[in-house]
Amino acid sequence: MWQVIRFAGKSCIRKVSLKSNTGGGWTQTIQIRGDIMREKRVVVSSLALGIAASAATVVPIHAQAQMVLEEVIVTARKREESLQETPIAVTALSAQAMEELGVRDISDLRKVAPNVDVYDGNGSTGTGSIYIRGIGARNEGVNFDSGVGLYLDGIYVSRTSGAVLDNVDLQSVQVLRGPQGTLFGKNTTGGAVLYTTNKPSEEFEGHVEVLAGNYDQRTAKVTVNVPLIGDQLLSRVSVYSNSRDGYVTNRANGNSFIPDGEEFNDIDRQGAQVQLRWAASDDVTLDLNYMYSETDQSARGMDCEVVDSIPGSGWQAELQNPFIIVPSTGQTIQEWCAENNALGIDDVMAGIDPPGYWAETNTLGFTLDWELENATFKSITAWRKTESAFSQEVDAIGIPLLVRSNYDREFAGDYITDAYSQEFQLSGAGFDDRLDYVVGLYAFWEDSDSGPRVEPAGPFFNSLFVPNIAYYTASHTSLTSENKAASVFGQADWSFNDSWRLTLGLRYTWEERDLERTYEVANIEEVATTGDASYIISEQFIQFPSGPESFNPLHGYLLPDDPLAQQYDKVDDSDITPMASLQYSFDESRFISGGSAYLSATNGFLSGGISDTLDIETGILERYEPEEVWNYELGLKVDSLNRQWRVNMALFYTDYEDRQLTTVKINPVDGRIAGSLINAESSRIAGIEFETMYLPTDSLQIMANITFNDGKIDEYNDTRILTVPESGAPAECEVVTVGTGDVMNCPVDRSDENLPRLPEAIYYLAAQYTWDTSIGDILAMGAWSYRKDVDNCFDRSSCLSGLYLNDQEDFSARLTWLSRDENIRVTAFGNNLTDERYIVGGVPLVDVTQTAGVVYSAPRMYGLEASYSF
Repeated sequence: MWQVIRFAGKSCIRKVSLKSNTGGGWTQTIQIRGDIMREKRVVVSSLALGIAASAATVVPIHAQAQMVLEEVIVTARKREESLQETPIAVTALSAQAMEELGVRDISDLRKVAPNVDVYDGNGSTGTGSIYIRGIGARNEGVNFDSGVGLYLDGIYVSRTSGAVLDNVDLQSVQVLRGPQGTLFGKNTTGGAVLYTTNKPSEEFEGHVEVLAGNYDQRTAKVTVNVPLIGDQLLSRVSVYSNSRDGYVTNRANGNSFIPDGEEFNDIDRQGAQVQLRWAASDDVTLDLNYMYSETDQSARGMDCEVVDSIPGSGWQAELQNPFIIVPSTGQTIQEWCAENNALGIDDVMAGIDPPGYWAETNTLGFTLDWELENATFKSITAWRKTESAFSQEVDAIGIPLLVRSNYDREFAGDYITDAYSQEFQLSGAGFDDRLDYVVGLYAFWEDSDSGPRVEPAGPFFNSLFVPNIAYYTASHTSLTSENKAASVFGQADWSFNDSWRLTLGLRYTWEERDLERTYEVANIEEVATTGDASYIISEQFIQFPSGPESFNPLHGYLLPDDPLAQQYDKVDDSDITPMASLQYSFDESRFISGGSAYLSATNGFLSGGISDTLDIETGILERYEPEEVWNYELGLKVDSLNRQWRVNMALFYTDYEDRQLTTVKINPVDGRIAGSLINAESSRIAGIEFETMYLPTDSLQIMANITFNDGKIDEYNDTRILTVPESGAPAECEVVTVGTGDVMNCPVDRSDENLPRLPEAIYYLAAQYTWDTSIGDILAMGAWSYRKDVDNCFDRSSCLSGLYLNDQEDFSARLTWLSRDENIRVTAFGNNLTDERYIVGGVPLVDVTQTAGVVYSAPRMYGLEASYSF
């Protein structure tokens, strides 16, 4: 049900039978269902044969089937080994396991893998955002990386735009928790997610899958495996399409540019994969893999919450409400937010059309496997191109105040990323198999162009209570980034005996980041469409002699008279990161059927870089420092009760130096706000993770995961923009003029905040019962998950408010019919059956406007899916 299945290194036979051989003895056959092995316990000596022959009716009694947990084979350490003998915290899921658990895309991993949180973006885009043990990235910029690595058939996916979302023709997914670097091309501080697709085989075969659900969901997947030239040249092709209507609806208001009834939170994704395998010889295999995907869907609609209880917050609202927002729209920013909130969580007001997301990815990988006499050489060459565009409302108040888009309601422009990588690996064994080793070289180069990003505000006519004066700011920011990385890594295991094993690893990493930022403003000569040209009367205010009708949303942009409008910076970092672990493997005994215990210490490193935000005092591009982490882990993996009960546990303590977090910064030129990376000088996370599986009967299977986390920020110094009190700014604050008035930039200690997206506790319980009938198997599965105290806050005031701190609960169920030959499967499913709704993201702007955009989880989803294998 749950895991990848192997037996003696090969696929197991499908039927259970016991029969006499003509040559004497009994043959034994094993059947696999999910991760359960039906094992016939029989004695095959001549004595047993004599007993069986003389008393044939006794044989079934001696051969009663006993359901046991299989040996799960993982490749997390670049070789096939038992999960119970792997000294790292890893969760492995086969394709069948994912099908039976309802893991249909990458976001569903959060339900079944301990301490994993996955959502598609921060609440407004279609990018994948992966967190492991509270480590990840909230900002999807081209100038920094996530602390979690995503690998697709060994290829590092640097940008999550258009990342792997739908499970198509997968062999397995493995989730590794903790820093990874001595076995992988790219170093990570939080963990890694490994996607492995099915490879071409020597048989003609295929698989067809369709799904229909509420909100008009339609999914289709087709895979065909075709041998081209005997067993030498093989091919495999997969295509898929996934679509669903949105469940959030726009409700138009007087200032909205989007039609009433427009839907948000839809799905529209398609893709294909083509693989060729050439067995050049008995020792050399070459794999060519091409993958394509396209996403074209709306943004995630945001509700709005007014948070006016934090002293000093809302500087932008205080400056703009009296002379801009109220004269132009008739309401304050907070009143617009409250109007959106009153509609309910599935009805919103949007100020741009269409807020959406589009991405197209092309990935080409070439893998060479060469079996040498005592080693294996592997080469992975890859190219991945990502093009994406977005149109995003930031403020969630239904008027065009804070948006990222073209005013003409077209996408702002493409993010284009070309990434190239080359990895060489050499693995083998020596000293009578007492030594196992892996060494590797890795090179990575990425060229990204993330612009143009257009950020208009307004125009708000009747500003300053003059009809033809408009408040209008429109910036045009483009980023060109070049990232380079090179590393050498290695890891070796030494077995002192059958019980004790020592693992040592070492990695050297060098990375360089270049960033060029170009900032443009609206061309005032093109802002008006009539002969009565508009003109600037003061900063951010424009006079339109012919009135609002003359505004030209298709105006151009130009460089302002500012030497800092174009900036370039380059940084490089390097580090040596070691790891060590000591493992003890248990012998079989009365109470223990197998397993191991390990103690490890692992060092992780994430390079520093350049943020695209500006220092509020100097106007110069800001830098952020490298992140370094030490993870100490004690693990225990035990099979017991004759392999009917499995318990895996990991107790970890992670110590961070200069952890990279995201904060909110203000552009001193135009007052715009943006997310920016900042270093929290010191933080730590301690936790314990339990994974257990139990087979109380031959038909019932139970899986339970429990996680407890304790995260603490010890030192985190930031700055915060606040309104200036009547008594004046405190001595430690600096008064800065932004737009229409003065604000103060003050230092703030944020060490009392929660670490983002690190639950205090996670509970997961699933059970499946199987009925073996004459027409096939009936499988009923139910799963419950609960996350306690998940915090998605962003700026200081949103963290103080507690708005984004919530519990998350989900109950799902599946009822499946599986044909006798296991080729046909039909499933009725339901997700979030209790219709629980909780905050999963958004754009908090409490410091800025005393408002918070929030995105809620999906409502109840249900449907029917069917598959056929041939």
